[in-house]
Amino acid sequence: MLKHTLLAATLLGCLHPVWAAEADTAQTRPLFLRGEMNNWEAPADQQLVTQQGDLLSVQVALQASHGAYKFKIADEKWKADPSYGQFDPAVKVEADKPVVVKAGWQWSDMKFTPPSDGQYRITLDRRDPQHIQVTVSPAG
Repeated sequence: MLKHTLLAATLLGCLHPVWAAEADTAQTRPLFLRGEMNNWEAPADQQLVTQQGDLLSVQVALQASHGAYKFKIADEKWKADPSYGQFDPAVKVEADKPVVVKAGWQWSDMKFTPPSDGQYRITLDRRDPQHIQVTVSPAG
């Protein structure tokens, strides 16, 4: 009995790194707002929070006098699979109007010009994997 218990414990111990690797996916990694508003860093207070399922958001203070803020949504290490950029760089990010984004380094920075100083909510909607969107809205 002891031999079987030790064997089972050893096998489970060997599989643990595999389980950890499976848990590290684009869907499970913490995502951050990264852009000119935070020197492209990944500060803890700019981590997106799950609202429901694959709907995530973060709130940030923006100033109208800055002009257009360039930004992306990415993990701490800038891995390609969860690094979201704008699919069509010709489309402007406007308040309350979703824009289509794609994961990968090749996609453009998003650009948003706040109409006034204040708090803005940036929402990543991954509920439809074929149509991922980002929306910037005044937080209220």
